[in-house]
Amino acid sequence: MDAKLKTDQGRAIVEGKTAVPFKTFVGLVLQRKVLTLFKQWGKEAVIIDSELLTDLASAPQDSQENKEQLVLVTLGTGVIVGVFALAVAQIALTPWGIYLKERELLMIVGVIVGLAILAFALSRSKKKGRSQKLTDAMEKITSIVSK
Repeated sequence: MDAKLKTDQGRAIVEGKTAVPFKTFVGLVLQRKVLTLFKQWGKEAVIIDSELLTDLASAPQDSQENKEQLVLVTLGTGVIVGVFALAVAQIALTPWGIYLKERELLMIVGVIVGLAILAFALSRSKKKGRSQKLTDAMEKITSIVSK
């Protein structure tokens, strides 16, 4: 990479480049749609600390499937802990003659089934993220055609 350098009190400044904290840069990339920028800036060199680049390359990938699994495991764990807490509460209330009747138990089952249906619907809607991919592709084609 060829660059013009300026010196300012013993510091080298690359002309036409701006130093920005990593946190700010990543925040901008995550919050914006950047696919359309690849055509214009795709081959532009980015100066980055070699240790930071190594850390980025070795960081685990964050995929949508991992997030969905986390949500399902958390939901399942919550249901199991809730059923356990209900059983403990039922045992604790037994000496006073307080029991859950069939109606209350059916309500609990209904809530659990409703949560399962909601979780299934949410996981299906996440997979319909194809519409977002289609939108991004259309934006990319529009930017290519407009130039």
